[in-house]
Formats: sequence, structure tokens, C-alpha cells
Amino acid sequence: MNISERVFALAKQQKKTQSDIANALGIRQATVSAWKSKGVIPSSEHIAPLATFLGVSCDYLCTGRETPPPAIHQGVFGDRNHHNTVTIGGSITELSEFEQELISLCGKFTMRQKNALLTYAYKLEKGSED
Repeated sequence: MNISERVFALAKQQKKTQSDIANALGIRQATVSAWKSKGVIPSSEHIAPLATFLGVSCDYLCTGRETPPPAIHQGVFGDRNHHNTVTIGGSITELSEFEQELISLCGKFTMRQKNALLTYAYKLEKGSED
């Protein structure tokens, strides 16, 4: 499956139209139509916006495979009293049991599921749950 095929498979899965894609990327619908009907590969400038719009990583959109994120040195740590804390931008915050469970569950998700969850969380933050 190439990028164009993956774009339209994801769009179909998410019930998004060619018009939705064109509007989200600020391009003509004829461009999106060419990707589908002629199998034209989207230009590199459209890959990142497409991936964001479809809730997947650029790696997944280009290859169909998800690349694990690089190891980071900041994250969730347990101290000697078994308290779990998270370091964000240099400040340390203790995590509630609920937050620990969310992180544990999220760790089992694929990159696509994590992107979908993050998108939903941003909608919740804005007060829009649709």
C-alpha cells in the first residue's frame, strides 16, 4: 500500500471526505482527487499535515509501520518511598493513582491510538466532546 492508498483508507475509516482533507490542508480538492484517482503521491510538504489530520505518525503514513519513539531521559520515576513523579520541563509533579493508570494504559497503545487519544484530550480541554 502506498501513501495515497493509506491516506484514503484512513480517511474512509474515519469517515472523512476528500473535501475534508482539502479543507484541512488548505489545498484544492482537485489535488486530493488526483491522489486518489491517479495514484499521485502527496508532495512532501503535505505529509506532516496529512498525518496530523488523520491522527497518525508521518512514519506510519509513509511506510505503514510505526517507529517507536526515541528513549527519553525525562519521564515517570518512582522514588525510594514508591511515589511516582513526572518531570516536565524541569519541575517535578507527583502523579495520582488515576494518572499512573492512564499512563500505564497509554503505554500499551499504538502510535495511532496515542494520537487519537491526544486529539480527544485536546477536544475535552477546549470543552468540545464531539
